[in-house]
Amino acid sequence: MELRHLRSFVVLGEELNFTRAANRMHMAQPPFSQRIRQLEEEMGVSLFKRHSRQVQLTPAGKAFFDDVRPLLSQLEGAIEACQQVERGTKGLLRVGFTGRASQTLLPLVVRVCEQNFPDVTLDIRGPHPTGDLQLLLLNGELDLALCFLPLTHPDIEARVHATCKLGLALPKTHRLASARQVSLGDLSADPFVGYPANRGFLLRTAMDAACKHAGFIPRVVRETDTSQVLMSLVAAGVGVTVAPQELEKQEESRDLVFKELSTEGASLDHGLAWRSNNSNPLLRKLLETGAF
Repeated sequence: MELRHLRSFVVLGEELNFTRAANRMHMAQPPFSQRIRQLEEEMGVSLFKRHSRQVQLTPAGKAFFDDVRPLLSQLEGAIEACQQVERGTKGLLRVGFTGRASQTLLPLVVRVCEQNFPDVTLDIRGPHPTGDLQLLLLNGELDLALCFLPLTHPDIEARVHATCKLGLALPKTHRLASARQVSLGDLSADPFVGYPANRGFLLRTAMDAACKHAGFIPRVVRETDTSQVLMSLVAAGVGVTVAPQELEKQEESRDLVFKELSTEGASLDHGLAWRSNNSNPLLRKLLETGAF
């Protein structure tokens, strides 16, 4: 018994006319009638009463029709859903993000998906450090990461979306708060606050690298996972830090000031990253929109 036999049976059960049913199946009537006979022979039952001008379902045919019709509809719906997933118009896209992405890139991804792929389900996870997002990509737990770049693993591809300029954040009571220019080297003896070390925070890596370039290793007295807490620690005078310049506007506070950081490499790229062999067609469709 093949799917074409069941489809032909259901169509004939709906039309109760061989000519109309054959037309719906885009077939000539003789091979359509033969297909129905093949089904009856295979099942060993008569499904239809045939008259010169009328076709009726037998009791056995009616019972079979009532059961097969919804099953066939469900099967055809499953086939269509499968094809939509393959085309990248339906399915699940798992997206992880850093705290920085929540400001601009994550809303953009959500908006592009809503506009272009309304049947796609977004599984959004975060915020996470960039290092954690890289591990989730490599483990196959994420399709896409919105994170700081670069990620140096050979199995990961990336696309830069924006460049994040880094600056010096000082408490307003700091001795250099009113200075027109501040060198990072001027802060070599100050306590620092920062993102956690050795936990995949590229912002911490960038701060350590900038201080090293300025000739010292920062004395970090407090660490925190979040930018909000980091800026609060600076405002409270616990320490100074190197952080994204854009936090000056996002974390408006009268108790801290930002200074331009002119050290080489005082910026970080931010964008999208994914595993090279990711087979989710939704990811490919999203990247092909040209929005990123």
